[in-house]
Amino acid sequence: MLEQFKPVADGKFIEFRPSGEDFKLAAERSERMGVLANSYTRGAGRMSGMLGEIAVEKYLGGIIDHCGEFSKSYDLKTNSGITIEVKTKRARAIPKLEYSASVELKKTHMFENDLFVFLRAHDSMVKLWMLGWIKTDSFKRRADFKKAGEPDGDSGFTFRVDGYHIPISKLKKMEDLQSYLGSC
Repeated sequence: MLEQFKPVADGKFIEFRPSGEDFKLAAERSERMGVLANSYTRGAGRMSGMLGEIAVEKYLGGIIDHCGEFSKSYDLKTNSGITIEVKTKRARAIPKLEYSASVELKKTHMFENDLFVFLRAHDSMVKLWMLGWIKTDSFKRRADFKKAGEPDGDSGFTFRVDGYHIPISKLKKMEDLQSYLGSC
């Protein structure tokens, strides 16, 4: 595993520490992307999203290509054609397993990818946590739909946008993704 990656939280997550070159590449990609029309953060999440894509791209190594600039349905594509949508959310601290991994509801190109990889980026963006992955068909069956304004149980959190949510504990470990993609 590259020096930038290390297991954390008793091996549940993989921590990624971006390099200066990673920040530069994320800034370039973010600038080319511009602000998406449906962005409720008005583009504020672009850098963390791009760093998440770079983390997954580096973690998987030479079997993957970045194509987020060319597709609205997925960010990465393996040499064997498997499409991956990377979802990165900002956080103040390492997440707990009972927290949710989320996909915002979109009117178009919803679930036109083969699998999701979920990350959290520390607000400082000096580290990101790779939480796990799930095949899209499994996510659709197992995720709960929540409307904007709906509370997330007793946590005190309120959902900001309509979307689908699954507990992080239900995701597969990142190590399993490497095995899965290697067998395809």
